[in-house]
Amino acid sequence: MNTYSYFTDGAATMAKENGKYLRKEGGWAFICFKNGQRLSNQSGGCKLTTNNEMELYAIYAAMRDFLQSCVNEDNVEIYTDSGYCIGIFTQWAKNWEKRGWKKSDNKPIENLKLIKAIWKLMGDIESVNCEILFVKVKGHSNNVLNNEVDELAVKAKIATKKTGKTIGYNNQPDPLLGTK
Repeated sequence: MNTYSYFTDGAATMAKENGKYLRKEGGWAFICFKNGQRLSNQSGGCKLTTNNEMELYAIYAAMRDFLQSCVNEDNVEIYTDSGYCIGIFTQWAKNWEKRGWKKSDNKPIENLKLIKAIWKLMGDIESVNCEILFVKVKGHSNNVLNNEVDELAVKAKIATKKTGKTIGYNNQPDPLLGTK
């Protein structure tokens, strides 16, 4: 049994004009460890996004990466500084799914397409007898790996601003990114 640890982060710029927030470019990143040994990292971004979308996409990319390498009974740890993302997958998504992907107040769920894609990946991970653990880390603190993955996400955001390209998992375009 192996343990894969993914440190994930997202970064996005929002501009306030005429009292409204406008989406700008963003970046996502993950760093992967297997049994404590660093394996890889990836990053990318898109032109029009939010920080939450980038945080979610980093988790999505990490889970896709894990599924390419895992074997029966491996474990995956997802480290994130986003309480929003952890709440979705440990508290809210199960009930949203039961209600036909609706909140209890019937308000729309932001980033639903991406959330459903992650939820499916979580099912795929569980179907091969692997366990998922979400770990909350404090953002912008003394956590070296969280700071490093944040730097990767910010660099990806800057690269997206320069190139205008949308880059998803494995350096490919992804229709899940920047769909708003």
